[in-house]
Amino acid sequence: MSIAIPVQEPRSHTASVEEVRFGGGWWGAAANILWTIIPLVCIMLLWELAVRLSHVPPAILPPLSKIFAAIVKMAYDGTLWRDIAATLLRLIKSTTVGMIAGTVLGLLMGYFRLWEKFLVAPMNFLLAIPGTALFPLAIIWFGLTDLAIISILIYEVTLTVMLNTWTGVKTVDQSLIRAGRAFGASSFGLFWRVLIPAALPSIITGYRQGFSRAWRILVVAEMLVSVSAGLGYRIYWAQEYFNSEIVFGSLFVVGIVGLLIERVFLRTLEIMTIERWGVMRE
Repeated sequence: MSIAIPVQEPRSHTASVEEVRFGGGWWGAAANILWTIIPLVCIMLLWELAVRLSHVPPAILPPLSKIFAAIVKMAYDGTLWRDIAATLLRLIKSTTVGMIAGTVLGLLMGYFRLWEKFLVAPMNFLLAIPGTALFPLAIIWFGLTDLAIISILIYEVTLTVMLNTWTGVKTVDQSLIRAGRAFGASSFGLFWRVLIPAALPSIITGYRQGFSRAWRILVVAEMLVSVSAGLGYRIYWAQEYFNSEIVFGSLFVVGIVGLLIERVFLRTLEIMTIERWGVMRE
């Protein structure tokens, strides 16, 4: 017997798919884009104003025109696309493994008391050790290779997702569980149809936090490990040659790529699941 989780009623039964997803159709989507672009434009204007008023040498604080010229040059010669592709490939490999492992372990901890007793102490112990502190060990084990970077990212993402998933399952409203049992749900049905959907906001929050931590560590890791391409590697390379335009340009690209992944992939996942089902407000 299937069990339905009580959710908020849709605002309108005749609402279109776009209205459900974006809270106002095309106007809502346009508003979201504007609220993403406008703050960035304001920051860039403040940057340009600070450069012009401070009279700091361009080699230390370059104007936006030189920064964007450096980005265009890297894009034209293909360096930018190789760096972005190399960084994203490392990110995709590590976050995919970390999200799957963290979700499975977190669900097991939240549902089975024995798993929780067995894993809660190791999880808290490992959470106290930052991934960056393990880089020397990863380099000893795997050398100056991509595997050294990916292993640390998997470690960080797994623990972050694991903690959020476990917390989400443990904090599911008891009334939902009692309702499921009252309707005769089996243990598997209770787990699949009640606990997982109800814990989904915490699980997706774990995904977003895991991605954020992995993205920051990845850029730093590419500066430490001798890779041949990557946004972090490009920043380190430009610093060695005191090329501040490329340093700032690469930092700008790091922020833009991270923002796009967050707003396009993770935000879309959130809209199509927990917001669409009424589990979380828009």
